[in-house]
Amino acid sequence: MKHVSTCLSVLVLSTLLFPGSIRGQTSQPTTGKGGTGVSATSAPGGLSTISVANYGARGDGSADDTAAINSAMSACVARALPHNGCVLYFPAGVYITTGLTLRSYVNIKGDGWGASVLLLKPHTAANVLTVPVDAFNFSITGLTLDGNSENGGSGNCFFVAPTSKEPAEWNTANKQTAPVNAQKWGHVEEVMFSHCSVDGIHINAFNYMLFFDNFYVFDNGVYGIYTEGTNSGFTNFQIERNGTAGIHLAGSNDRFTSGEVIWNGGTVGTEAAVYVSGARNIITAVETEDSYTNGFFDKGNDNVFMGCVSDSNGYAPKNVDASSRVASGFVIAGSGGVYIGDKVTSYRSRLPDGNFTTEWPYRLENRDNGKIDITYDSTNKPPRTR
Repeated sequence: MKHVSTCLSVLVLSTLLFPGSIRGQTSQPTTGKGGTGVSATSAPGGLSTISVANYGARGDGSADDTAAINSAMSACVARALPHNGCVLYFPAGVYITTGLTLRSYVNIKGDGWGASVLLLKPHTAANVLTVPVDAFNFSITGLTLDGNSENGGSGNCFFVAPTSKEPAEWNTANKQTAPVNAQKWGHVEEVMFSHCSVDGIHINAFNYMLFFDNFYVFDNGVYGIYTEGTNSGFTNFQIERNGTAGIHLAGSNDRFTSGEVIWNGGTVGTEAAVYVSGARNIITAVETEDSYTNGFFDKGNDNVFMGCVSDSNGYAPKNVDASSRVASGFVIAGSGGVYIGDKVTSYRSRLPDGNFTTEWPYRLENRDNGKIDITYDSTNKPPRTR
């Protein structure tokens, strides 16, 4: 009897001290017509984390979760501790939206790309996620942004609004608001940008300090990445099957490092897998492969291409067994460029039509460049000068 009373005393004391430990085990997942939704329990991470499920987001691939997500985001930026921000958590699920606008100090976290998905509502014209002109100091991790173009979605996956020029408009991480923040201090990691009718990532001028790592850009209508921004970094990426170019770089002082750009240019083949028209950019250890267009096209000033490889680019439109007969591994049309340790090759050699995928290893359209060190094999002709 003494033993039973002791156990009851411990149970009562535990309930008083840790009431959440019992409630957390009895919560039920939210369900909807699209199937099982997400659990409306507390998100991991403590007091600084808000789960969108606790504000009514279902994540069932059927209900429109836009209003619920916006309510959760408003609660996030109203937090007193930490000041103006929190982790906004998306449990695994498919969240239908009509487009979301990110706010300063919001750190979006999902359970991984393919697990936590923001899906644009069918027949909706909007960007999946917009960074407005006044936003800065944010992050996005473990999420898929899906433009749903197959079902009438129209827009970009990730859109950074244009800002005015001049560093005077920068607002560093001082936890204050400002009408314009050109210096974004945004970090994006382990995110997939897919199935958007326009671009996977679209960065307007003059946005600074955006950092992307370990990301995948897949099956977008025009560009994988289009950027007019500056002083930003992109590392460890796969950019695949975008309509015009995998990367269209019109900004300056950006860095692209360690990635593959493959199967691009299937809709418009006049640019390149990597097309650069900006200045003072550095592209390192990037491989372009199996595209329906040129490998690299430099039309800018003072850009650096170091250790880059163009492999089997230049297929005929919609025909991987025929050469377009016009593509080059590198088109050098800018000035002041430096090309060190670059290579043009073809793992396929001659195609069934008897031609090489890459018609010319490189095409030199402007001799005013710093250094050109491009080797080649398995291509059709030596370099030519226009």
